[in-house]
Amino acid sequence: MHGRSASSGRRLRGARVAVALAAALLLGRAAPAQAWGAEGHRIVGHVAEQLLDARARAALRALAGAQSLADLGLWMDEERDRLRAALPGSERWHFDNRPVCGGTAPACAHGDCASQAYARELAVLRNRAAPAAARLTALRIVVHVLADVHQPLHAADHDDRGGNGQLVNVGRRARPKPLHRVWDVDFVKRAVRGQDEARYAAQLVAEHRSRIGSLQSGELRDWMDESTAIARDYAYGRLPGFACGAQLPPVVQLPPRYADGAAGIVRERLARAGIRLAGVLNATL
Repeated sequence: MHGRSASSGRRLRGARVAVALAAALLLGRAAPAQAWGAEGHRIVGHVAEQLLDARARAALRALAGAQSLADLGLWMDEERDRLRAALPGSERWHFDNRPVCGGTAPACAHGDCASQAYARELAVLRNRAAPAAARLTALRIVVHVLADVHQPLHAADHDDRGGNGQLVNVGRRARPKPLHRVWDVDFVKRAVRGQDEARYAAQLVAEHRSRIGSLQSGELRDWMDESTAIARDYAYGRLPGFACGAQLPPVVQLPPRYADGAAGIVRERLARAGIRLAGVLNATL
């Protein structure tokens, strides 16, 4: 950068973001939007809370007060409309469009994609000299985006906006829904089956306790690679009639085995997202 350090530039950007958001959020509440769904984001937060070390837990309290990670993870969806007004392009921070049938992923214009937003905001969160308001905003974004990219269709695309343009039926009497939505919401509900979210998260931690260290290895691009592979091989790859270069019907009927398998995948992705979030926050806060 000309005449100033990169870290100084990040601090200034973080301060501007915080000011813009503070002004926009005075205007009222926004309608919630979907990305993992509220249930999925809360479960990821509950998993991570159980794995924070004492230092990170204290730093989280100092930064976010009484807000839990389950609460913080919902902010980008709850405030999406005003974030779009305050920070044009922020609606694209939830995903990277990675083609599942080969080809080159579209450029992340102006840094407006999940991978770039995460890297940028993680740097602000890591910078203890940054304004507290900027760090809190960065925390909210990091928590949300890390969870989102563990949803396979937030790291994949088949010229259908990550499954938003492909309708599916889950059950013979169901109304058609976008493929993306059923992964965000319906398969989470199928995995959780009405259980208490915090208790469900505790089950996930117990199931993965022996693998926590290995699951926390790597970085965001590695975890997104997992999601892209799942989208290629299952979320799209197991759709009846799917083939690269072939046109799917306007509405695809999902067989029960697809939904059951997807629920198992979602369970694993929620666990990994929460475990990795804890690792990132233990290393950063």
